[in-house]
Amino acid sequence: MTDTLTSYRLIAKDLTASLKRKAAEPVVARETAYYEANIGKVKSVDDLLGDQRLYAYAMKAYGLEEMTYAKAFMRKVLEEGAASSASFANRLADDRYTAFARAFSFGQSLSAAGIDAANIEARPRAAALSAPGALSAFSNFSGGAEASFVLESRLNATTTQSVTIRLNASTLSKQVENLAAVTPEEITDAVRAQIQASSLADKVQVSLGVQGSLYFETTAVTDFGADGVLGGDGMNADTVVQAGGAMRTLTIRNAPLSSSDKTALDVGFGTALGPDSMAQTVTEAYLRQTLESDAGDEDTGVRLALYFARKAPTLISAYDILGDSALSQVVNTVIGLPTTSSATTSEALSNRAALIARKIDFASFQDPAKVDAFVRRFAAIWDSQNNTASAPVLALFANSTSIDAETLSNLQTTRARR
Repeated sequence: MTDTLTSYRLIAKDLTASLKRKAAEPVVARETAYYEANIGKVKSVDDLLGDQRLYAYAMKAYGLEEMTYAKAFMRKVLEEGAASSASFANRLADDRYTAFARAFSFGQSLSAAGIDAANIEARPRAAALSAPGALSAFSNFSGGAEASFVLESRLNATTTQSVTIRLNASTLSKQVENLAAVTPEEITDAVRAQIQASSLADKVQVSLGVQGSLYFETTAVTDFGADGVLGGDGMNADTVVQAGGAMRTLTIRNAPLSSSDKTALDVGFGTALGPDSMAQTVTEAYLRQTLESDAGDEDTGVRLALYFARKAPTLISAYDILGDSALSQVVNTVIGLPTTSSATTSEALSNRAALIARKIDFASFQDPAKVDAFVRRFAAIWDSQNNTASAPVLALFANSTSIDAETLSNLQTTRARR
C-alpha cells in the first residue's frame, strides 16, 4: 500500500489530469453522459426526485450521497430554496444543503387544494432561481467583456417565453458610471431593464440575493385581453398567470457571445456553453467528489487531504472547521488536538475555536502553495500515526512528540525518491 503523502502527491501534482482519468472511467463516463443528456429536461423538484439516476448523481456531486434516501427531507431543502436566510437549507448547520438548494432552485409550486389564505406557507410558491456564483464587488465591462445568457420562463403547458440578456460596453454605457468597475447593483438594474423590455416584462423579476448573486423569481401577471380593460369575453377576456402556478418554471443557460471579438465575463453562471453551465458545474463537482471518494476507499487519509485542499480557500474562521467533522480531523491531526469530547458546551466550543484560531492562519489558505504545505504536513503526520507498515521508518517516530511535520514530510520525500 502506498503511503498517504505519496498518494496525495500523485493525485494533486496534476489535479486536472487526475480528474480527466477519473472522467474516462466507464461507470463515471456513463453516469455523467446520462446527467448531461437529461438534466435539461428537469423543470421542477418532482422531475429531479423522480429520476433516481439524476437525483443520485446530483446528491453525490454535493457530497450528500449518504442522504440520497431522504427524499422528503431533500424536497423541503429544494422547495424552500436558499435565497431566504429563513429557508430550511439556511437553517441547517451544513452548508452543503445551501449549495444544493442554490444549484437546483426550481421553486416548485405546492398543491392549491385546501389553501388557507392566512397561511402563506400553504400558498403556491413562485418559481425561483439563484445564480450559483456571487457577483464580484466590481466587474470590468470595458473593452470586449460580455456576459450573455438566456432567461426562459414557462407560463403554462403551451407557452414559454424568453429573453437573451447581454451585458457589455454597448448595453451598459448609458446605465453605469464606470464600465471598468460595474457594481452588483448596477448589473442587477441592467438585467432588470432588459427583462422589462422583453416578453417577460412583469412576468419575471430580478434582485440581488442574500448571497450576493443574481436572484430571479416569477411574478403574477394579468392580460386584460384585446380591449386592455378589466373584464370582458372572447378576445377581450382577461387571463391571469399566477406567479406560483403549477406550470411556472425558470431556466437560465449561457448564450453564445454577440461577436467573435467579445470575451466571456462570469456574472454567476460560469461562462461555459453546452452542456448547460449549471450542468457543467454539477459534473465538475461530481468528478471531484468521485475522485476523493475512490481515493478514500484505498486510504482515508488521502480523501481527507484532498477534501481539505478543496475546502481550505473557503475557510474564514475556526467555526467553519468545527462544523465539519472531516475538516476537524485534518486540523486536529496537524495541530495535535484530541478528538472533541461529547461535552460540547458552548464554552467548550468557544475555547476550542479560540485555540484553533491561534494555531491556524486562515488568510494563508488563499495561497495554493501554503494550502499544499499544510495538507502535506497532515499527510505526513497521518502516515506516522496510521501507515507505518507502508513507511516503516516512520514507526520510529509514531509516538514521538518532538519530531515536527516538516521532518516527517522530508522523510516521506526521501523514501519516495529511492
